[in-house]
Amino acid sequence: MVENKNMDVLEGARSFEDPVTGDAYYIVAPSADDVRGADWQYSKTYTKSMLEGITTSAEMIDILMRRGIIGPEFEKRQKELTDELARRVGELQETNDIDRKQQLAVEVAHSRDELFNWNQRLNGPMANTCEQIADDARLEYLTARMVRNDKGDNVWEDYSDFLKERNQSFALRARFEVMLYLQGLDSNFLEQTPEAIAIREVEEEIQKKASEAMAELENSTAEEVEKPKKKTTKKKSTKKDVIDESSE
Repeated sequence: MVENKNMDVLEGARSFEDPVTGDAYYIVAPSADDVRGADWQYSKTYTKSMLEGITTSAEMIDILMRRGIIGPEFEKRQKELTDELARRVGELQETNDIDRKQQLAVEVAHSRDELFNWNQRLNGPMANTCEQIADDARLEYLTARMVRNDKGDNVWEDYSDFLKERNQSFALRARFEVMLYLQGLDSNFLEQTPEAIAIREVEEEIQKKASEAMAELENSTAEEVEKPKKKTTKKKSTKKDVIDESSE
């Protein structure tokens, strides 16, 4: 009965695969106890970080402002990059020309990378604050409680087991999938960006044209083979022709 109950929770659950073994795992919604446990883990980690002298988000913002890493110039450049990305995405979505679409897809990807790298001036340091470290601990706790195997059982008995997981690629993948789940994003959200969709469309069009060209070549070759060859008849020499040749 317990096994059937555990299997029931997998109905309609989101799944992902272990990048090493290929085994399927599932993400289920957290229970009220799971959420309370995650909040407790957040508070405990936050307090410990503060006692160890790690800066808070507010303190980090002040430090970055004093050093000139962020401020009016940072925000101005951020807006420029955001507007540039939006402009190129708009052009990409409007064009139907394959060559132009391919070029714009590359430009959009480049603009997105530029914006991401610029935002890292802020996001990088903020990842090392009390709040972010505590939030990471909260996410890891929820991962330990929300991931199930194909039988519906918890992969990890408790949070400490998750922290001891030897297969780090699996642990990181599970953590990433749970993060996307909690943010309401699909696992393949990176494949749904305008530039990714455009690149797929370009590849499909190129493949289509290549297939059409190959089919046309095969048809032309078949027609050449089926054409009847003209018979060449050798002119029969007559007696008159022989006499004429002799007289010459």
